[in-house]
Amino acid sequence: MKKEIGNYLDFCFKDFEPELKEEILDCADLLVLPADDLMMDIGQKVEVIPLIVSGQVKVFREDEDDHELFMYYLGPGEACAITMICSAREGYSKIKAIPEEETTVIVVPISKLDEWMPKYKSWYYFVMDTYQDRFEELLKVVDGIAFHRMDERLIEYLEKNAEASQSNSIHKTHQQIAQELNSSREVITRLLKKLEQRGVVKVNRNQIQLIS
Repeated sequence: MKKEIGNYLDFCFKDFEPELKEEILDCADLLVLPADDLMMDIGQKVEVIPLIVSGQVKVFREDEDDHELFMYYLGPGEACAITMICSAREGYSKIKAIPEEETTVIVVPISKLDEWMPKYKSWYYFVMDTYQDRFEELLKVVDGIAFHRMDERLIEYLEKNAEASQSNSIHKTHQQIAQELNSSREVITRLLKKLEQRGVVKVNRNQIQLIS
């Protein structure tokens, strides 16, 4: 397993110092999570930092009525800033994270978060960049809710999904999209029809092709 973890580190986290990689090898585990498995739940105690090395993870909030608010995707070479913040402050997650496809993660003990910050510059910059990237993503979510019409939010959502999966084919039902955008299936279906008429998307069963 150490060799496999080392190969992932060299490919996805090549900026880490050799000494940091050695420490990760000494304490890390490698997990393969199937699609739609629950990687992190709201209220769950955070005990590890997951470093994504393959696949794609959806991060979102959910209320007591199962209404979802999509936040962002995580891909190879990334980690969840909110998980880091929650673990450092209270130890309990404020988000849900679910792999959209089979996903492989390197997990390290949460105690290493603070231990490595003053010790390794690459780790310090990785954590700070992670915080900044996710903060900017959250600002976009807030802006979308506050200032953008639903059709604009839908286009942005489809573009983010396509970018994260590196494919113009989005394999989502209208109901799934509605849940993630905190809307209704009828609204999403109507907007997709309008976007199809404009030549922006092509709608098939459980699949949306992003054209432009």
